[in-house]
Amino acid sequence: MVNNVVLIQEVLHGLKNFSSTGKSAFVGLDGYIDKIQHPVQFQKVDGNIYFPTLSEFGRKITAAANQSAQIELYTQLTKLGGNAPIMANALASLEVPNTCLGTLGHPDIHPIFRDIDSRSELISVGQAAETNALEFNDGKLILSELSTFSTLDWEAVKQKIDLKYVRDKVNKAKLIALVDWCNLPHATSIWQGMLDDVISTQKLEGIQFFFDLTDPSKKSSDEVLAVLKLMGDYKPHGSVTMGLNENETHKLFGLLNKKGDERDLMAKGHYIFETTKIDRLVVHPIDQCIVFETGRSYSIKGRLVSKPKVTTGGGDNFNAGYSLGLLYGFPTEHCMVLAMATSGSYVTNGMSPEIKDVIGYLNDWLQGI
Repeated sequence: MVNNVVLIQEVLHGLKNFSSTGKSAFVGLDGYIDKIQHPVQFQKVDGNIYFPTLSEFGRKITAAANQSAQIELYTQLTKLGGNAPIMANALASLEVPNTCLGTLGHPDIHPIFRDIDSRSELISVGQAAETNALEFNDGKLILSELSTFSTLDWEAVKQKIDLKYVRDKVNKAKLIALVDWCNLPHATSIWQGMLDDVISTQKLEGIQFFFDLTDPSKKSSDEVLAVLKLMGDYKPHGSVTMGLNENETHKLFGLLNKKGDERDLMAKGHYIFETTKIDRLVVHPIDQCIVFETGRSYSIKGRLVSKPKVTTGGGDNFNAGYSLGLLYGFPTEHCMVLAMATSGSYVTNGMSPEIKDVIGYLNDWLQGI
């Protein structure tokens, strides 16, 4: 672990002198309408009591076996969702103009996506998926209806976009983020198509590529190995970063290492990094950030938000904060702090932060050390 006080002070100094130079990004490809919900444990006249933990909710479900059960859901809010739209919105809030390609409504973009910061230009290729996110103090249960993705391969995407226009947007971007691989049956086709028909057709250099698989457990080992190899194929055009949360790290390790007997998160992350041959692996448990680069690794303790206002989208805001650091050439440890502060501000306040909000969160973090 490194000295958080010094790092936070350095990041604060950098942000207070931060001036956006118009570096843009391209983000794709998904889109959801999210309902953030809480399962009701008990009803009371003065307000509901919700299941506090996933394990308690799980016991309620298990008890219904061979019987039946009815569980009330309280919807806290309905909002735009999807790794790509949330990350795009977060980047725009951090003064990074971008293009977001996703399933944002058809034939017209769904009104809920109008909440995205105006610095993000939207291109839709289909109807949005739908998600019920059941949130608890110790995690969340994501229930998704994903039929809109079933026929969405690269050929289908090309039929719904102006390929020349997309190439132009990518040509101007310094960050290209491709996310939510696990939920799109044909995601590898789309990522391959982006490489073959968009990236490789232009003389692009010095690009920051950011990949987020999300939970890979629905995919086979062969599919996982194929997409990891594909990430490496992007390296001639720039630097390749992959982001994983703790659960995804455990599951990806299990798919790559059939023995699966390693318990240490650092060791698992190191194994994944060495297997993928990418430039950078970012692992983000809820209370820290770990980064692996060639020849060294970093670990920084975070600031745990004890009472988050919302958790769905926290990882996407983390990715946006880290990507902001990549875009502007911040040192790795500064990128890590910036990522955790962006995510922390988001889950604390329920909205993607602006630079001033990140600064406020960092000051609060500093005072609490």
